[in-house]
Amino acid sequence: MNKKGLSRPGAMLMAAAAVLLTLAAIGPIVMAASTPSHEWSMILTGPSALAMSAAGLFSLLLYAVGYLKYCSSKGYSTWLALWLLLGNMPGFVVLLLLPDLHEIKGEVSSPNKAMHKEVVTSK
Repeated sequence: MNKKGLSRPGAMLMAAAAVLLTLAAIGPIVMAASTPSHEWSMILTGPSALAMSAAGLFSLLLYAVGYLKYCSSKGYSTWLALWLLLGNMPGFVVLLLLPDLHEIKGEVSSPNKAMHKEVVTSK
């Protein structure tokens, strides 16, 4: 698997969750600022509070699924992904810095394959 960046499975899910969370965080501020009193905060109650909570929960689940897929696409266990997910931002940085195990296994096995081909052709 030679996928990098946003082409890796789960990366677009994490990006979409980040965009949704950003919009959900900015939305109440914009709504409050657009009121006649130009407030900087807004207390949501009723259906709007429920909608904001649902959007936050959906974004969190979307991010978690993307995180798990991204980690497994690099060749790591989903248990490691869960532990890194608990680390939030430092865990995300660690996940980005971890090497791709699929590439490492390919580099290790390819010299053996080349050596095996030379032995077979020399017989």
